[in-house]
Amino acid sequence: MKECGDRNKNINIKEFKKRLSSIKGEIRYGEPMKNYTSFKIGGPADIMVFPQDLQDLANLLHIADEEKVSLFILGRGTNILVKDGGIRGIVVNLQRFDKIMIESEDENGEAVVFAEAGVNLSRLLNFTASHGLTGLEFAAGIPGSVGGAVFMNAGSFNGEIKDVIRQVRMMDLKGNVIEIDREDIRFGYRTARLPKGIILGGSFALHKNNSKKIKDKITALIGSRKEKQPVGARSAGSVFKNPAKGFAGAMIESVGLKGYRIGDAEVSEKHANFIVNKGRAVAKDVIKLIKVVKERVKKEKGVALKLEIKVVGKD
Repeated sequence: MKECGDRNKNINIKEFKKRLSSIKGEIRYGEPMKNYTSFKIGGPADIMVFPQDLQDLANLLHIADEEKVSLFILGRGTNILVKDGGIRGIVVNLQRFDKIMIESEDENGEAVVFAEAGVNLSRLLNFTASHGLTGLEFAAGIPGSVGGAVFMNAGSFNGEIKDVIRQVRMMDLKGNVIEIDREDIRFGYRTARLPKGIILGGSFALHKNNSKKIKDKITALIGSRKEKQPVGARSAGSVFKNPAKGFAGAMIESVGLKGYRIGDAEVSEKHANFIVNKGRAVAKDVIKLIKVVKERVKKEKGVALKLEIKVVGKD
């Protein structure tokens, strides 16, 4: 998920409805972002559009460019905190871009699977496992969509997207569909440097293996994650990136902040690098808690923690 452009124009909704009359997909106005984030936090989006197809998406880009209105690309909302003022402009919801297909297979057991940006990672894993294709098991238990996973080079101790991605399909800001080879993408820790535009999907290089073994490995990895992390809680995953030396969660725990709470936002008792919404937390609670954690770790450990989650929207 990311913002296309740096525009921040206030929208006249009544007038803008006319401009969006050519869009075939669903359009919602004043849609609460808390309904689309794993934190269950966030103010309203001015406009949320669910493009029906590529032509719809290209038309939307054209309209936004002409009207100088910003676009925010939303995946599954699993690693973002939307501020209480919501998001100005248009939120592009890609949940309906959800096709998966095997692009190619060869006699050596190698296969390429393409998944659109809106595909949930767990669904992709179920697909690959059922077809006896291995390589993506590291993503077991990681929430979110294919688009978001590519955008942030999602991963775990067992691997990252960069290890299996072969090609990324995108739409540039002019509405053209382009293919970016893995060799042309600069991957970093939870980052992928891509051209400006919208991720449409990714092709993954996998290989054949025993389906039961793959499923057993996925089950084991999900079980391990549940033991160590607050899986199922209202959170956005790891809040901070691990520093060059050590682990963010261990540092936060060592300075006594496990269970520390501001409003209904709490440093998880299970894993200190998670902040959980215990019920009615708002973004300002989480932001205050993030500040406390950063200041305490900097003061006592001399380490400046950097955010892994994305904080977006207006106060």
